[in-house]
Amino acid sequence: MEPTADELDGYSNATVYEDGTVVRVSVRRTEDEAYPSGWRYTFHYGALVPGPDTLEDGTIRRYDNAHEDTKGHELHAAPDPEPEFIEFLGVEELYERFWNEIPKPRFGPSDDTGDTHD
Repeated sequence: MEPTADELDGYSNATVYEDGTVVRVSVRRTEDEAYPSGWRYTFHYGALVPGPDTLEDGTIRRYDNAHEDTKGHELHAAPDPEPEFIEFLGVEELYERFWNEIPKPRFGPSDDTGDTHD
């Protein structure tokens, strides 16, 4: 079941996998002017140790709006060091897009209670 915006608000989880990868999800509503969408989020899939198939920080695929007020919403995807600017259609839609694009089992606010490590 897809989580609602209310369920995603305040959700944060980091899961480390035996293959040396990690998925970090962090979502919260904000009234900060730096985030005109009303959301601050990161959907990150990466490697714990950067390598030839990652960006310098280990990112394989990440959606974020860390600089939303100046740069907008971004997709960082290895091997291209330059982010792609994306249209933000809502936090639920972006959450779904992220999970559909990475090869890891889905987790979310309705099916876990915090950080997990396998």
